[in-house]
Amino acid sequence: MALIQRLADANGWLSFNYSTPVLYVTAEDDDFDVETLSAWRAEGFVVKYVPMGSGGKTYVNTLHHLGDNCGIGERYAIVAFGDAAAVCLEVFSEPKTSTSKLCALVAYYPSTIPDPKRRLSSSFRVLVHLAQGSHDDSTVGVSRRPEALGIQGKRRTVQKRITPGIGAGGLQSKIEYPVYTYEGVDAGFAEHDLDEYDAVADALAWSRSLSMVRRGFGAEVNLERVWEENMEHKYHVKNVQKIMDTYTTDPKPFINFTPTMTGGHGPTELHRFYKDYFLPNAPPSLHMRLISRTIGADRIVDELYIQFKHSCHMPWVLPSVPPTDKKVEIIVVSIVGMRGGKVCSERMYWDQASVLFQVGLLDPDVVPEEFSAKGDKADGEGLEMLPVAGSEAARKVMDFESEESNDMIDDW
Repeated sequence: MALIQRLADANGWLSFNYSTPVLYVTAEDDDFDVETLSAWRAEGFVVKYVPMGSGGKTYVNTLHHLGDNCGIGERYAIVAFGDAAAVCLEVFSEPKTSTSKLCALVAYYPSTIPDPKRRLSSSFRVLVHLAQGSHDDSTVGVSRRPEALGIQGKRRTVQKRITPGIGAGGLQSKIEYPVYTYEGVDAGFAEHDLDEYDAVADALAWSRSLSMVRRGFGAEVNLERVWEENMEHKYHVKNVQKIMDTYTTDPKPFINFTPTMTGGHGPTELHRFYKDYFLPNAPPSLHMRLISRTIGADRIVDELYIQFKHSCHMPWVLPSVPPTDKKVEIIVVSIVGMRGGKVCSERMYWDQASVLFQVGLLDPDVVPEEFSAKGDKADGEGLEMLPVAGSEAARKVMDFESEESNDMIDDW
């Protein structure tokens, strides 16, 4: 029965169009990475692990019958790793009634992928993650089945070098189904219990996988509510316990105000940071305005305009700097990670040079002699002033035409 199931909490941050969102995880070993299984469960999925075992017909038969327990309108998804991922791609690339209830297939570093020129079934979503290798020498098998006059020949596999992909995201542009490459990592990068584990590549692949699986199930996700509650208790209500209630306990949450490297890791450190350093040290004049918000599968990215008068000690922005009573205007970018409907991380970025300039701790006119146009070794060339902008940089974000562009480029 296609019922809407509410998961996670009373606010219904996540809902599915299917009553049993079953996710099968499959790999070669009898046991699998506990953290990965827990992460999928935290997102509201019923997770079942299927070991590949010795493979062969027994494993293929198991794959064909994964949907046997699905009722009318119910579907299932698969996240596969390594050789098991290669088998899943091969099995499900051939449409069969027994596998028609599959809604999403995610394949991590499969040893073989289907023909790049072949469109896979439109009945389910597919996503492939490839590890380019730490020495840029990794290959993947490409399975092709030549066809002549409508008759398919014997399947053959050729090894192809894994390339970086286009842009910065690793997307492979000449493959008919979504494939991403992760540069500088080896197969196993998404499994926490392996030496090949890479936190950066895993996080990026996880976001893509979670998005794909949710869309396969027709899941609706509301990440904004808990983040707005976090912001409300952090900047307005100033209630430490209510702030902490918005964070996960597993994994350990963390915050990192990158320019000053302040924040904390784990509930104890976060509680101390907010109670002793953040909440009591926010000036009454602090004003915040949201400029833009981008919401992904497991994160929110906010672009914020922040204005305040430096009338009190602010260890999270200007540690050890006594109040200057100077007005500061900056643009802050906040990347918020979510897990199971709660906040698990926050990274904040801003232009610290601009802050120092605005409070009088950085004088753009004071250029080190070796870089100065007035220095003995300058030969008439060098800097007249440091390339640092003040509050006008923030104002230009709010109103692009409020300030001239390229003033720092001499010959513009």
